[in-house]
Amino acid sequence: MQTQKGSWCLHQNPAISLHTWAFNHPNDVFYFQNASEDNGIHVPFTKGIQTPSQLQAMVSLGDNGVISMDATFNTNDVKFCLFTLMVFNAHCTKVPVAWIIINHQTCNDLVEWLSPLKTKLLRKNPKWKLSCFIIDDVPQEL
Repeated sequence: MQTQKGSWCLHQNPAISLHTWAFNHPNDVFYFQNASEDNGIHVPFTKGIQTPSQLQAMVSLGDNGVISMDATFNTNDVKFCLFTLMVFNAHCTKVPVAWIIINHQTCNDLVEWLSPLKTKLLRKNPKWKLSCFIIDDVPQEL
């Protein structure tokens, strides 16, 4: 359905829209966690998305290379954070290789979805290694 702002969504509720998308594209979701409370501890909503072609680009362009992570905050009505992981091609152009949508951000939250991504990557190429990881957030923001 089309929203009043002219964009398209699967449901008027963004959370339901994200769940619907994940259900329809299970092979493109490498990490999914619903928001919940566990003994008074907030567990954030998190979705990690990576298509097969993005995985291939990450394997081929990221091996012994650089991965950059760019974060976008509070640019939507539900205040979700969007992280884009990118590698650089031979022309030093950024190529997006994964997206993470999360409703809360701390260092521990980042580890929660970076670990499954690393596992997925190493299943594809066990010898894959990273040279450098660049992040645009200062530690005080995490």
